Amino acid sequence: MATEGDATAEVPADEIAAPVKEDEPFCVEILLIAKDSQAQHGLRHNDYARYRAYCARRIHRIRKSLHFQYGHKNRFTQKKITSEKVTDVRFLHLVLMQAERAWAYAMELRPQTNTEPRKHFSLMKKLRRAEEYAVQLEELCTACPQADARTKLEAQAYAAWMHGTRQFELKEYQNALDSFQTTRTIYERLSEALVDEEQRQIYLSRAQEVEPNIQYCAYQIGQQQGLTDVKKLMELRNKAAAMPGTQEFLAAEIDNALSQVREKQAAKLQEVSWHGTMVPVRSEKVRVFLIKVQDSKSEVERAETHEACMDLYDGILSESQQAVQSVHEDLKIENSSKRRSETLVSQLQQLLAYLTYIRLTKTAERNLLMAQHMIRQFPFGSQLTGKELLRAELASPSVRSVKPEEVVRVYDLVLQNVSDMMDLSGMVTNEQLSAELAALRLSFRSYRCFFSAETYTAVRKWKEALALYERTSLFVRDAEAHFSQCSLSILKEETAAAGRLAEVVRGRMCAAQASYILDMESVTEKMSALDVSSKPLLERLDSVATDKGLTTGQPNIIAFPPDFEPIACKPLFFDLALNHIDYPDLDHRVEKQQGGLTGFVKGLFWGGK
Repeated sequence: MATEGDATAEVPADEIAAPVKEDEPFCVEILLIAKDSQAQHGLRHNDYARYRAYCARRIHRIRKSLHFQYGHKNRFTQKKITSEKVTDVRFLHLVLMQAERAWAYAMELRPQTNTEPRKHFSLMKKLRRAEEYAVQLEELCTACPQADARTKLEAQAYAAWMHGTRQFELKEYQNALDSFQTTRTIYERLSEALVDEEQRQIYLSRAQEVEPNIQYCAYQIGQQQGLTDVKKLMELRNKAAAMPGTQEFLAAEIDNALSQVREKQAAKLQEVSWHGTMVPVRSEKVRVFLIKVQDSKSEVERAETHEACMDLYDGILSESQQAVQSVHEDLKIENSSKRRSETLVSQLQQLLAYLTYIRLTKTAERNLLMAQHMIRQFPFGSQLTGKELLRAELASPSVRSVKPEEVVRVYDLVLQNVSDMMDLSGMVTNEQLSAELAALRLSFRSYRCFFSAETYTAVRKWKEALALYERTSLFVRDAEAHFSQCSLSILKEETAAAGRLAEVVRGRMCAAQASYILDMESVTEKMSALDVSSKPLLERLDSVATDKGLTTGQPNIIAFPPDFEPIACKPLFFDLALNHIDYPDLDHRVEKQQGGLTGFVKGLFWGGK
C-alpha cells in the first residue's frame, strides 16, 4: 500500500466493487469507514488539511469509477444522486466522503477563528454543507430498499451527530442535546448487537465521545435557568481533556465557561484573612486567581492521571506569578504616588506576602506529588505512601526506573519552599503556623535522609547507609514529637506517614545489617579459598601453609626463568676538565706579512693571499 496522503495511493476495494444486484442487500459500515479513513490519513495528528485532501481525491476516484462525473472537459453538467440511482454501494460512499470533506474543512478552520473572527462564517458554512450531505446520506439509506437495518441506523446516527455538532457551534444547546442523545443511544444499541469485540469498542468509544458534549449542553441549559454547578463543570472539563480529537474545542469552551463563573464568584470576594488580619482585594485578576485556588484541590482529586495533576499545578503556578506581578505593579505605583497612603501600602504588602505564601504552598504540593509518584515505583513504595499504583499508566513498561538521588533532589526543593515560607514577613508573629512549618520541615528532612541512605545502599556502602538510617529514625521521632503539638488536619496525615516511614526504616536497617554481614562472610570465604601454592616458595616465606607440591619431583621453589627487573641505565660521560686546560702561546710561530699602501689597495680590490 502506498504511503499516507499519496495522491497515487492504492484504490480502496469499495471503489472497484461491482454493482449489487437488485435483490441483494448491502451493508455500509459508516462509522468504521470514517474512523479507518481518519486514522490512516492525518487525524492521528489532528491534520485536517491532509484528511480533507484525501477525501477530495477519493471522491474523484469514486466518481471516475462510477462514470458519474460532472460533465466532460469544459462543459459542466450537475448530477444529483437520487434513490433510483443508488444501484451501487459506492454512491453511498460518495455522499459519505463529501460530508467528511466538508466537516474536515470546518475543523481545519476552527483554530483560525481565534485570530481571524471572520473565519467563523466560513466554518459555519462548511458545517452546514456537511450536515446537508449527512442528511442526504440518511435519506438515501432510508429510501433504498437494498440497505439493511444496520446501514439505516448508522446513517441516522451519523446525521444526528453532524446536526448536533453544528447546533453546538451555533450555541443552540437544546437542539444539540437532543441530537447528541440520539447519537449516543443508537451507537450503544449497535454495540450491543455486534459480535466482533473490536467493532464493539469502536462504537462504544463514539458513544463515550459525545457524553461530554451532552453534559456541557445540559450545564448550559441549567445555567440559562439560573442553575450552576462548578464542580460538575470541572468534572466535565477533565473528561473532555482526556478525549482525543475534536474534544479539545469542547475543553476550550468549558474553560471559557469556568472563567465566566469564577468572575461572577470573584465579584463577591472582597477580602482575605492573613495572620488574623483582613486584607482587602481590589484587583480583579487576583480575585479570580484566589477563586481558582479554592477549587484547585477538588480538581486535583478528580484528575485521572499524574500528568493531568501536574498540568493543573502548572496552570495554578503560572496564574499565581501573574497575580504576584499585578500586586507588585500596584505597590510600585502607590509608592511613587504623591498621595502615598501608608495604610494602602501596608495592605498591598500583606496581600503580596499572602500570594507568595500561596505560590510557595502550591509549588511544595507539586513537588510532593512528584516525589510520591516516584516513591510508588520503589519496591517499598506502597508501604511508604500507603497507596498502590493507582493509575494504569504507572504500571506501563514506558515508565522509567527512578533512582534514589532523584527523590533526594525533589525533597531538597520542598525544603527550600518551606524555608522560603518561614522567611515571609509576619511569619514570626504567627507561632502556630511557624510550629507547623517546622514540623513539616523535620518530616521532609527525614524523607531526604532516608533516600540518601538508599543511595548508599545501591552502591553497597553499608556503613554509611546504616548511619543515615539511624539519623532518619531520629528525624522521625523529632517530627512525631512536633506533630503531637499541632492540630492542623494535614499534619495528621503526615503523622501517619511518619509512622509508615519508621516501619520502613527499621526493615531497611535490618536488611542493610544482614547484607553487611553477608559481604564480610563472602570476603572470608574468598580468603580461605585463595590458593597459595600457585606462588613460589621464595615469595611466601613469611606465610605458613602446607604445600604438598614441595615433596614432589617438581617443587615450586623459585620462578624460572626469572622475571625481568629494572636496572639503572649506562652512565653518560661529560668531559669537564677540558674547560680548565691552558694552552701554550704560539704567536711567535706565525709568519708576519709585509705590506704598505700598494698592498692595501691590492688586497682591497683583488683580495689578499
